[in-house]
Amino acid sequence: MNTFKTLLTAIFIMVAACMPAFAAKQANSDYESVVARVAGMTRDQEAREFAAKCELDIIDLTWEDTARFEGSSVGPNISDMTIQVHHGSKEARQMTCMPVIRFPNYTDKTADIPLGKLYARVGNEKGQELKTIPLGALLEDPRPLMSNPSSWPGTGNMLLAQRDSHVLVSAQACFLPIPTGEEATFNPVIFNYQSYAGNPAVLAILVTREGTSMTIIDNRRDAVSNGGARGQRLFFNLNGEKASLTGKRASDAAAAEPAKTSETTEPSRRPTAPAVGSSGGDNMVMLIQVPLKFKEPPRSDAKGIAFDSEVYSKSERVSNVEEAVIGHGEIEGPFVEMDNQAIERDDRYPIRVTVQFYKATDNGVVSEEDIKSIREQIDRVYADGTYVGSLVVPEKDGLNRPTDWKPTKISF
Repeated sequence: MNTFKTLLTAIFIMVAACMPAFAAKQANSDYESVVARVAGMTRDQEAREFAAKCELDIIDLTWEDTARFEGSSVGPNISDMTIQVHHGSKEARQMTCMPVIRFPNYTDKTADIPLGKLYARVGNEKGQELKTIPLGALLEDPRPLMSNPSSWPGTGNMLLAQRDSHVLVSAQACFLPIPTGEEATFNPVIFNYQSYAGNPAVLAILVTREGTSMTIIDNRRDAVSNGGARGQRLFFNLNGEKASLTGKRASDAAAAEPAKTSETTEPSRRPTAPAVGSSGGDNMVMLIQVPLKFKEPPRSDAKGIAFDSEVYSKSERVSNVEEAVIGHGEIEGPFVEMDNQAIERDDRYPIRVTVQFYKATDNGVVSEEDIKSIREQIDRVYADGTYVGSLVVPEKDGLNRPTDWKPTKISF
């Protein structure tokens, strides 16, 4: 009898021990479905029709070029961007491209925004208290704002050019698969067609509410190995260590904040978001490309990387989209800045700033009201521009945009 009881007890302990693993596996399986539904937004006909009414497109690869030929998909300094979310297990991590809503890639409607209207947070690179500075100040003297200034050999200390009275700005909404109470881990990814090992054509600057992170793009370091794309992942610089970005629902972030009491004498300290004019927020990220002098590579193919996607049915077509608060995850290794390369600003081309507003959804359903709200967010960014239009398909000849890279049209 005692032997039987002992056996039953052992079985009970084994089952109890297995339950967390089973639950984790089940939760992981559920999240895989969430990722698939959100990724499928690019093939959702109803969502695409809503976007088209607002002159927007839903895609998972965006063209964010500092210099493209007029009426063409190629140019002397061109970049593709995407957002890749992590899923699967730690042992077999997978990456999937997430949907982005923006103006169509080919025409690439942009705004010329005065450099003085852009602000960044710094201090994270050295583990110091965060402070807000003008983006122009960062570009004028970036060495003191690096974790490892010695990784930039030579005497260069200026990323600002005479032409940089304005920067070339585009704006977009990026969707992350975030069920209530959970968070997504992800990386922005850049592929620059002119860059290769030892020959970076752009310096990427990632600006979030938690700080600023600078790294050269060579398409090889931190390269994407799956997920249907190619390019280099961008990370947050946490005191010289790299960490992927995270996103959680704004409602969850608000619920986690300490409750305010009448005894509170000052508000709790929270990071101030990056800003472009009147636009900012905890869900906002700026991806900045600073053109660098480089050796001409072999001619690249035209743009147009294909992604494998499937159409997923929406059993309940009810939107639960809300803002996503952006943070950072676990440390994954050393953060690389200039990678011991004597980089130098290429002043032929403008600085490109991609403003991203992150959204949370767990079913990939967007309503017409969601799309209209996104268009309003994008328009608020563009409203700070002195000119809005396309450099690729200009409405009329003879425009002197300060961000136009063609020498005959540059206006300082």
